[in-house]
Order: sequence, then C-alpha cells, then structure tokens
Amino acid sequence: MREKPVIKLGAGKGKLLPVLQQYLKQLEIPEIENSRKLVHRFEKDNYILEVTLLRWEDIKRYAHEFDMIIYGSDQWLESGHKSMISLQYFEQKNCRISLMVRKEQKDMPIQYFRERKVATSYTNLAKEYLGIKEGNIVKISGSVEAAVTLGWADSIFDVIETGKSAEDNGLVEYKPFVKFGAILATKKAEKIPLFEDVGLIKKQKKGKIIAFDGLDGSGKSTLAKYLVQNPILNSNSTVLITPYSGSIGSQAKSLWNAGKYFEWATIIGKNHWKAPENVNSIFDRSILTFLTDLIDEGLPEEKILEAIMSWKPLPDILFFCDIPPQISLERRTQDKDQFDELKSLEKYYVLYKKAINFVETHNLVKIINLDTNMPIEDCIKQVEKSIKK
Repeated sequence: MREKPVIKLGAGKGKLLPVLQQYLKQLEIPEIENSRKLVHRFEKDNYILEVTLLRWEDIKRYAHEFDMIIYGSDQWLESGHKSMISLQYFEQKNCRISLMVRKEQKDMPIQYFRERKVATSYTNLAKEYLGIKEGNIVKISGSVEAAVTLGWADSIFDVIETGKSAEDNGLVEYKPFVKFGAILATKKAEKIPLFEDVGLIKKQKKGKIIAFDGLDGSGKSTLAKYLVQNPILNSNSTVLITPYSGSIGSQAKSLWNAGKYFEWATIIGKNHWKAPENVNSIFDRSILTFLTDLIDEGLPEEKILEAIMSWKPLPDILFFCDIPPQISLERRTQDKDQFDELKSLEKYYVLYKKAINFVETHNLVKIINLDTNMPIEDCIKQVEKSIKK
C-alpha cells in the first residue's frame, strides 16, 4: 500500500485561529478544541495533515520547515515575501489598517498628520499608504494606542477591527487605508500539484502574468504586493517576483555597472525565477526597466527585440505607474542612489515613455497607464477594474 504523504502546516495562534478552523472545515476536519496543544495530527484517506500552532515571528523564521503556512496578509503587505506563494485568501471580517487620531483632530487635513509623528508597527506601509517620512515614524509594537496618550505621537497607524480599543483610548478612525485578510501560502512550488491531488487546494487553471513598472516611488511595489495578497485574479495561487533583486539581479548588476546593458537585461530575463504555469505571477519591475537603458544607449531595434524575447513569457498586462518625477523625488525618503536626483528622474521618465511606445508599436504587451499620483486606494480600484475586464 502506498504511504500517505504528511503535509506540515504552520498556523498563527490567537486572532488567526478562526482562519485555521475555517480551512479545516473546508477539508472536513474537526475544529481544534485545545489551542494550548501546539501540534495536531489529522489523518485523511489520502494524506496526513500535521498542524503546528506558532506565533507569527516563529512562522516567518521557520517557514521553510513547513509545506504550508497560514498568516495575516497585513504581514505580507508590510514585508512583501516574494518567495512565498499565496494559495488561498481568507477574508477577516472588518480587519483593516487605518489612521486613528484624537477626536478633536478628526476634521484636520491629512497633511497635518503626515507632517507630525505617527506611531505604528507597520513602518513600510505607513510610508507607502500614508506618505509619511521616516523621521516622523515612531516604531512601536503592541499597545500602539498608548503612544498618543503618552505624547509620543499625534496619531497611530495600525490594525483595527471593531475600533473599541481606539475608542477607549480617546481615538477615532480618521481613514481606513486597506482591508486585509489571511493567507494560506507555501514556499514549495513543487508541491502544489500534490496539494491539488489530495484536495488541500482547488484545481488550478493556467496562471496570468501581471507586471508593474515605473520610477522609484511610483507605487509599483505597493500595488504588486497588494495584488498578491488579494483574490482578484482567480482561484489560482499567486507569487510576487522581483527580477532585478535577488541573487540573479545582484550578479547581473556588475554588467550594468560596466555599461553592458544588453547582457544585463538578457541574463536577468533568462535566469530570473519563473513560476509554474498554474501560478499567477506579479512582477515588481519588468521589461520597461531595461528598455530605458537599451533605448538610451541607442541599441538597434533587432537587439532590443532580442532582449525582450529573452523574458518570455511576457506579461498579459503591464501597468506603467505614471507619476511626475518631482513627486517621485518627494516620495523617496530613504535608500537613495544615483537615480535620486530630479534631472535623472526626468531623463528616465522620458525614456519610460519611449519604452512604452516601442512595446506598443511592436504589439508585444498590453500596457495600461496608471496615474499613481492618485490616492493608493483609487489606484487599487483601477487595477482591479482593468484586470477584471
């Protein structure tokens, strides 16, 4: 008799326990009654599911030890785990990340809070969604509401569900920025067919490739991460891909530094990690990025096309995150490099437009111009609308 596969699942304790229970119910597995017991083993006809209950920090640290994990997608948004493949999204009622302020300040313009101290444990999201600078962020984890009472900050940027805790501390919800749920995910792409076969996830169709490109500070990373952790595309698993970073991107950077832009572009194109065909791929940067330098160097058309073809399969949709260079410069608050000068940003903005024209002239990829100078929630709505067409 064939031995049953053992699937190891790491799941968050506390607020995420109901998500685990919901998933177990899908599998027709009884609820976990004793959450103090940390390891639970369930035997089904064709597999054994071993569930371990851990804190989020431990799940993140030891994610590679599990076949699947369940965790809050607020953590996904904050840290953007490109190696984690989202298998299923679970809505969590009214969970959202919001700006909360004193009652007497609820009618102040949002710029007032951007220019003052904000307490949060979501430092990256505060920069991306709220537009606050590093120097105005008060990093705090747990009991964030106390920061206003203690005079450490003028507002807080944190998770809210009922709003009761904020109300008890004299705060009101000024504005919600993003709703989030929880994610069933894996670092082991090769096991997805097994998960399908034994019924742990639904059978999947051919995946799609969606890409975001544009100047630094244009919002492309924020939108890419959001799309990965939301069930917008279909029931397929989804992964974030950042081709210009990671080991391949770092190794190829020496070619770019040497002015060998064609070699740089094609090596990344041929060697960056490509998801299995049933996984939706969300790219944070794509072909427009290298096209700017190839066009700037005046490479012949046939060489540019050769570089583009090395990236096949090309995106089904590519969003150009269009933002004025001056706004891009203002949004760049840290990790500055040689591109963080207005003159350089203006040059690359023009080159991006030329790259778009090249791609559209050769009818290679569907490109959608996205005005990311809009509030982020409006950008998200536009992305969702374009994908669902």
